[in-house]
Amino acid sequence: MFRNIVKFTFQNCAQILFVLLLISCKSNALQSLTNNDFNAFLVRAEQLNNSDPKAALILLNSHKDSLNTQPISSQVNYYRIQSAAYSDQALYSLSEASAEKGLMLAKQMSNPSVFIAELAYTKGFSLESQGDFESALQIYQNGLDVARSMNNQQLTARGLTNIGAILYLQKNYKQSLITLNQALTLANNIADEALLGDINSELGILYGYIGEEKQANNYFQQSYQHFKKAGKHNYALNSLHNVANNHANEKRYEEALEVYRILESEILPNTSNHFIASIYRNIAWALVNQKTPDTENAYRYIILAGEYVKEVEQHAVKLQYMVNKVFVLEKMERYQEALDNLDQAQALLALKDSNIYDTSELNILFLRAKLQSVLGDYSQAIETQSTFFKKSIAYKKVRETNEVDELILQYESETAQRQNDILEKKQRLQDLQLQQMTSNADSREILVIILAVCTLLLAWFLLRVITGQKNLVRVTRIDSLTGVVNRRRLLELGEDLFKQSKQEQQPFSVYMIDIDFFKQINDKFGHSVGDKALQEVAILGQNLMRDSDVFGRFGGEEFIALLPDTDHKQAFEVAQRLRQHIEETNWQALQLSQLTISVGVATFESDNYNDFSILLKAADEELLKAKQSGRNKVSSDV
Repeated sequence: MFRNIVKFTFQNCAQILFVLLLISCKSNALQSLTNNDFNAFLVRAEQLNNSDPKAALILLNSHKDSLNTQPISSQVNYYRIQSAAYSDQALYSLSEASAEKGLMLAKQMSNPSVFIAELAYTKGFSLESQGDFESALQIYQNGLDVARSMNNQQLTARGLTNIGAILYLQKNYKQSLITLNQALTLANNIADEALLGDINSELGILYGYIGEEKQANNYFQQSYQHFKKAGKHNYALNSLHNVANNHANEKRYEEALEVYRILESEILPNTSNHFIASIYRNIAWALVNQKTPDTENAYRYIILAGEYVKEVEQHAVKLQYMVNKVFVLEKMERYQEALDNLDQAQALLALKDSNIYDTSELNILFLRAKLQSVLGDYSQAIETQSTFFKKSIAYKKVRETNEVDELILQYESETAQRQNDILEKKQRLQDLQLQQMTSNADSREILVIILAVCTLLLAWFLLRVITGQKNLVRVTRIDSLTGVVNRRRLLELGEDLFKQSKQEQQPFSVYMIDIDFFKQINDKFGHSVGDKALQEVAILGQNLMRDSDVFGRFGGEEFIALLPDTDHKQAFEVAQRLRQHIEETNWQALQLSQLTISVGVATFESDNYNDFSILLKAADEELLKAKQSGRNKVSSDV
């Protein structure tokens, strides 16, 4: 039997080897086809990113599972396109992370690649957009070195453009102009429309900084035409946005509004939240400053901008929005509400991590002095004006402003000085009135009475000061709408509880909570119903917590709960009870048939998270999973 098998094997050896060879060839062919398909998909993704970055990201994520089976060059290219798409959606931290992954993989490549330079530029832009200019400049320079080593004019011009932008942000206008003109020369040589659009846009911004508004407008118009020819719709809209901003800077608000209206009509589902927020915020600013101010519509647009600002990563954008909102409220003569919002702007300013927000600080001081004056607090207004002077002088010295900046600063200082003189005159008038009352006293008895009254007034003033200090502490810690802990206080307590839990080796759980379809509630029933819903959810959430727990509003329709000494199982059970309780609550009083929440749960146990920010981010990611799985769900990190 065995010999028969051997005989059969030898007799058919050629046929068997032929079949095995065919199978091997087919397998290799299939693998090659897979690689070709992947590269073709990357080409489609890059083309799609020019018109619809959000759709490009969806396409890229759909092929993520097969990424590790591809050659290193294809993986690097994948992260290059993904980081660019994230950047076009203003998701800069995600863009930076993708670019870093691509650069790490690129180290395994034997030769320099255009991908390395492009990844460096994208990472640099993400850092620049997050306010880290020094790191961005270093990354841009690294990318430029790679581009020059390959003698690639297109990438060299891009690197010079990026560096030129950093230079004007650092107020080095002369060197910025030299660098951008070098980039322009290269771009003209290779006739790259998209690159010419970028460079003209940056030149427009530069000339806007130095007060050459007409020249700036010419560059923005050229940038718009170049981007249209290159088929980059979103970039073309950004250039048009710069044209509108230029009109507004020149106080041509009616012309600015015409362009803003065009941009508003061009908003698409894939338009970034950053861009939409900027359009609505600028429309509000133009409406309130035009010849016939339309404060009601300005307020409507600034509130609409706020819905998109909360989704934006850039801290500077949120701060700028809050300052503009205060300007609108001040124009509407809603002075106390303006002052409350100014406190929120001050809290945002306190979180700054660079000197990028100097002008916002001056604006906040200017507004605060004006509001204090209107509300009759003259002595405090004088003190604020004094601080404004000091900050203005420091700003001029530190930033080494050019002649144009000095003129602007001089104008602001003179305006502030005139206001300061008025305030001092009012204060002196009050002092003279008091002196006159004292000098007209006819007897000791009257003087005693006056002194008694002054004592009572002093006591009343001290009581007001103490009460004001308590209210100030409360404002900085409590959300004014819901009465629960606010965002700033949540982050402070979260850091403290995390450190305590880590030190004592105790579990610590965090909830990230979002009201489902809350925007639809506002759109259908109005903001008053939405506000009442937020208040009710805050009450329900707080009632379900222990005395040691913290329940607060993170912003918009988002809440956070901090549960010390609570392990994963306990946290998940409490989250389910909270979700079920809100779902079963009768919402008919608010004309709502039902209201539900989604909850993301993350738990610190056995040193699985290094700090509170990472734990909070994990809870936010779980919240996203809960919403993606259909909402009205609880998702946990275990």
